[in-house]
Amino acid sequence: MELIPIFPKENPRLFAVKYDGESADEYHRIFDLWSDVEYLERFFQDNPEDLSKGYYRYQSVDAAVEKTINDAESLEDYLLYLAARSFRDPFSLQTLFQPLNSHETHLVSMQKSKAKYKKSPWLRLYAVRIASDLFVITGGAIKLTKLMEEREHTQQELCKLDLVKNFLFDQGLLDKDDFEYLKT
Repeated sequence: MELIPIFPKENPRLFAVKYDGESADEYHRIFDLWSDVEYLERFFQDNPEDLSKGYYRYQSVDAAVEKTINDAESLEDYLLYLAARSFRDPFSLQTLFQPLNSHETHLVSMQKSKAKYKKSPWLRLYAVRIASDLFVITGGAIKLTKLMEEREHTQQELCKLDLVKNFLFDQGLLDKDDFEYLKT
């Protein structure tokens, strides 16, 4: 497993995990999938109940594909905007990344987090919070159900969060100061 600086390169506020055996880090892999029409058509066709009767009740695969592509672009633009802004406002990324467990009221280091952008309700990025302006992206998913435990692809994201959190502990990367040596 490797941590890849995403943005900005000289003093990263966002990192992404590159899992062993993978060709891309999770940030790039996820946004590539969310812009791949064939992948999205297959995903929505494989999950027709979730799409039409699930949490968001979308009727058309074509409309869901188009919405996902547009929303992914908006989410990525907003994420990079917040990362750039975090130099002036260290809490800007925190406005997008919230605790994964909605019952958690305190924001702490090493907290499992989700990015949920109101303009793209079913797209999720998952990350481990290191500090208010420093996150490690572990993956992402199209979440059409209320609970992550309801579908295999979102259950895998829960496992990846635990895997990365354990990796960070093992590497002694527990707070912002520990990430200083990772700068490129």
